[in-house]
Amino acid sequence: MNDVLKNSFEPVVSVIVPVHNGERYIEESIRSVLSQTYENLELIVIDDGSEDSTAEIVEKLSLNDSRLRFEKNPEKSGVAKTRNRGIELSRGEFVAFLDADDIWSPEKLEKQLQIVEKEGADLVYTSYEIVNSEGQASRDPYLVPETVDFKGILKENVIGCSTVLLRSDIAKKYKFVENFYHEDYCLWLDILRDGYKAVGCRETLVKWRFITNSRSFNKKNSAIYRWKIYREYLSFSFVKSARLFVFYMIGGIKKYYS
Repeated sequence: MNDVLKNSFEPVVSVIVPVHNGERYIEESIRSVLSQTYENLELIVIDDGSEDSTAEIVEKLSLNDSRLRFEKNPEKSGVAKTRNRGIELSRGEFVAFLDADDIWSPEKLEKQLQIVEKEGADLVYTSYEIVNSEGQASRDPYLVPETVDFKGILKENVIGCSTVLLRSDIAKKYKFVENFYHEDYCLWLDILRDGYKAVGCRETLVKWRFITNSRSFNKKNSAIYRWKIYREYLSFSFVKSARLFVFYMIGGIKKYYS
C-alpha cells in the first residue's frame, strides 16, 4: 500500500473547519471527522468571532481526542481568511475543508486517498447530498463527473468545498481569494487553470446543508458575484462571460430546483 495510506506519527490529512456561531451543528460536524475510518488526521477548528456556545462545545470535544486542535481568530476575519489561516497551521500532506454545518460519511477520507493513490490526483472531490436544516434530504444527490478541467468548471462548479481533499503544497501556494464572494470557486479556477489534476468520486460522501438565509441560499447574490468572477477576476469579455453565465444558470436550476 502507498505510504499515503499508512499511519505515522505525523498527520497525513489536516481537516480545516472555520466556524462562526455554529453551536447548532458544530458537534455533529466534528464527530463526522473524528469518526473517519482513516484515522491519521488532525482537525483544526478555527472560531471566527462566535458569540454563542461554539467555543465551549469545541473545547469539550477536544478533551476526548488529541487530534482536535481549537484556535480562535484575534478578530472576525471571514471564512476565506480563516481557511487560509488553517492552511498555514496545517501539518498534513493533504488538506480537507469542512463547513461547520456539513457532515462527512465515515469512509470519505479513506476513499479519497485511495483515488489519490490510483489516479495520481492533486484534488479529489465527491458527490454530495443536499439536506435541509434538520439533515433531511431535500432533493436528489448531486452526482459529480469523474473528472473536471478548467474549461469544464467555468461552465459549472462541480466541486463542493466540503467535499475536497487537496495536496497541501498546492493549497499553500494558491490559498483562498479573500476579496471575492465564492472564494472556493476562485481557488478551484486557479488550480485547474494551471493544469493540476482533479478527480471526482461518484459516491455520495458528504451531506451539505442548504439553509434558509445562509450565503448559499441567496441565489440572487450568488449570480451577481459569479458574474463578477467572470468579468473582474478572470477578465473575460462580456460575450464570453454571458455565454458562461447561461451555463451557470442552467446548472443552478438543475442542482437546486429539479
